[in-house]
Amino acid sequence: MNEMLLKKELAYISHKVYERGLTQATGGNVSVRLPNRDAILIKRSGVSLGEVTAEDALIVSMDGEVIEGSGTPSKEFRFHLGIYRTRPDVNAVVHCHPNYAIGYACLDKELPLPTVTARKILEHVPVAASAPSGSLDLAQNVTRVFETYPAIKACLMAEHGVCAVGDSLEKAYNIATLVEDTAKQSFIVQQLKATMPQAVTNS
Repeated sequence: MNEMLLKKELAYISHKVYERGLTQATGGNVSVRLPNRDAILIKRSGVSLGEVTAEDALIVSMDGEVIEGSGTPSKEFRFHLGIYRTRPDVNAVVHCHPNYAIGYACLDKELPLPTVTARKILEHVPVAASAPSGSLDLAQNVTRVFETYPAIKACLMAEHGVCAVGDSLEKAYNIATLVEDTAKQSFIVQQLKATMPQAVTNS
């Protein structure tokens, strides 16, 4: 896929993330590795995922230098680059702030996997330690999780959100949605256990 098509796909996936309610305001960011080039596309800072256009996708080198585009890259570009360096199988990263998954992230708790689908596809969703948004510490914390668990498809970010990866933008988006839906299902199961202990015991 050429660069212009990837820019358009990045905008399309960004809109899906926002419309699905996986992030709010100008939070979250999406990136994709450029084929045959040591660089990525990532949305510029300050634009809502719901309003991203192809022109908002900046080309950033693996050293963090803006090669092409106007504006500054998302302040979280460092952990995107860290993941790409660590995981050559990853071609896309979706970072978002979905409500139920954030609940578990704020408890510094790995995502429970109550369904066979979640266990099969996600397998393990660990937590990256908390650090200020856009900081080098946060980039190091997120990158370290993907180094420590080289097969994971997502991690929670303590007090922050979710980082999902895939070999394409669509697959990274699908992982992000599965993480949030799994978090919602986990919450429902916990509520049912709390209100229906006898039914759970007898099931």
